[in-house]
Amino acid sequence: MTKNPVQTLVKHVGRGKTLAKDLSIEQAREAMARLLGGEFTQSQTGAFLQALRIKETTADELVGAALGVASFQVPTTLPAESIPLVVNIAFDTPRKGGVLSILAAAYLRRTGLAQPVVVWEPPSLFREVGAVEATLSALEADPWLAEGRCPMVAVREMVPAWAGLSPIRAELGFRTILNTLEKVISPLPSAPAVVGISHGNFFHRLAQVLSRLGSARGVAVQGHHGTCDLNLGEKPTPVATCAASEVVETAHAQAGGIPLDASVLLLSRLEAWPDLVRDTGSPLWPAIRAQAAFLLSAALDIPPHDALAHVLSEGAPHGR
Repeated sequence: MTKNPVQTLVKHVGRGKTLAKDLSIEQAREAMARLLGGEFTQSQTGAFLQALRIKETTADELVGAALGVASFQVPTTLPAESIPLVVNIAFDTPRKGGVLSILAAAYLRRTGLAQPVVVWEPPSLFREVGAVEATLSALEADPWLAEGRCPMVAVREMVPAWAGLSPIRAELGFRTILNTLEKVISPLPSAPAVVGISHGNFFHRLAQVLSRLGSARGVAVQGHHGTCDLNLGEKPTPVATCAASEVVETAHAQAGGIPLDASVLLLSRLEAWPDLVRDTGSPLWPAIRAQAAFLLSAALDIPPHDALAHVLSEGAPHGR
């Protein structure tokens, strides 16, 4: 009797935390291709995703799974950019404020310092706070900054089959390998990429996976609520950068001594963001500049303080 390939893959990782075996790159690629191709039943999908969560996904499994996703990826119409950067804000966690990286990326594009593209995906677990929508509303409140609004590409736009997984993800109610994969699916695979993740065990791993998938620099931020936003408080933000398979970890403090008000990231301040964006003297603007400097340092592979100098000199027309 011929073995069912999906059952074989599920059984491989579904023997419990101590007996489960890691998937090879090729097995992970096959599994994700079969999953997106509709070969898994609902029960098999749930069992497979939970088994990987219990076992904990390896770097090889993430690389292989991403390659499986790539076979379902459709081309985008994004133009070629001279200083490209992928800013991935795909997250599925309760938010306590807006997404600072959206504003910072728009600032870089508006000033011509870099041409970021924003990748995101509508959350399937936590929908009560429209952090992305609220941030975009704040962005549009200032005509100057709005001119820099970056192209935004949802994972489901790049991988149409991705949307079909939303119902079971919501039904399962926990984060899976799919949440991590959303952070490495890119419309510009060779461009430098900045992603955020809250899980400490995946911190270095994610930067390495980005590099192995072809990114010139994979930058993983253990940032504000799972995004690539730097923390604004006194505690430095852990950042892992990987290029040519070498991972370097730094504790990134906010550069240049810019006075920052961490309270601007609170949910209670989010409704005021449109007013704060319009007011260039508000506490939100130093945070935008500091985050923009961090993103620019990833795009250009330069120290954050050098990037901040660019932001403050070349990137500050009209008093901004």
